[in-house]
Amino acid sequence: MIRRLLLVLSLVSAAGMSAAASAPEYSIVAIRIADSPGDRVAEMVMGAPQDEKIDSIYAMWLIRGGGRNILFDSGFHRERWFKEWTIKDYLRPDEAVKLAGVKPEEITDIVISHAHWDHIGGIDLFPKATVWIQKEEFRYYTGEAWQAGGEHGGIDPEDVQALVRINTEGRVRVVDGDDVEIFPGIRAYTGARHTFASQYLRVDGNPPFVLASDNSYLWRNLQERKASATFSEADHAANIKNQARMIELAGSIDRVIPGHDALQFQKFPKQGRIAKIK
Repeated sequence: MIRRLLLVLSLVSAAGMSAAASAPEYSIVAIRIADSPGDRVAEMVMGAPQDEKIDSIYAMWLIRGGGRNILFDSGFHRERWFKEWTIKDYLRPDEAVKLAGVKPEEITDIVISHAHWDHIGGIDLFPKATVWIQKEEFRYYTGEAWQAGGEHGGIDPEDVQALVRINTEGRVRVVDGDDVEIFPGIRAYTGARHTFASQYLRVDGNPPFVLASDNSYLWRNLQERKASATFSEADHAANIKNQARMIELAGSIDRVIPGHDALQFQKFPKQGRIAKIK
C-alpha cells in the first residue's frame, strides 16, 4: 500500500515537473503608448487626498515565448477619447509594437484585462490576433450593460461592435472563470472587479510576474492596501483582497505590474517607449 502511494506521488510530481518544463520562459516588455498628465490620485487610489495629482501613462504589455506574441491589452485609437481626456505623446498601438520588434500582423493573441476604452480599443488593429476575454465580461458588455439599469461607463460602443465582429470571424476565445491556464505557464485570474468581470495574468518563470492592469492602477494601491476604482463601491474589499493575492502569486510586490504607473519605466531597463520587465 505504501509503495503504491509513493508511486502515485512520484507520478504526480513527475507530471508537475513535466508541465513546468513544457512552459516556455517568456519575456515581457511594457509598451508606453501615451502619457496622461495631471491625473487625480483619488480617482485611482480610493481614499487618497482629493487635491493630489500624478502623471500616469497608458500602456500595454507584450509577452513573447513558445512561438506566440501575446499582447496583454491593446490600447486605443478612437477619436472621441482624445477630446474627453488629456492624452499626450500618443503612438497608435499597431505602430508602438513595431518598437518592440513585432509587426501588427505577427501578434498572435490579445488578452483583454477589461473592456474599458483604453484597454480594448486596439483589438481591430491586429488582423490575425485571437482575442481572449472573460466570458462574463463579454456577455455583460455585449448585452446587459446597454439595457435599462446596465452600467457601461468607459465602454466604447465601437469597441463592442469590433469585439462582436471579431467573434463572428472566429477569433474570440472566452475565459471561463478564475485560475485558468490560457497558455502554457500563463494563467488568468478574476475577482478584482475593476469592471464587471476584469482579469489579470500571472506569467510563470524564474521569477514569475503578475500583470495587474487596472485591477491595481498604481504600486501605491498595493503599498497602502487601497482599492483601485471598481465596478461598484461594494467591490472595494474584494479588490484589496485580490491585490494581496497578486503579491502572493508574484512572490514580491515589485513583480506586480500596475496598469497606469509610470514607475514601471523607471524600475525596469528602458529604451524609449519600451521597458524590459522580464
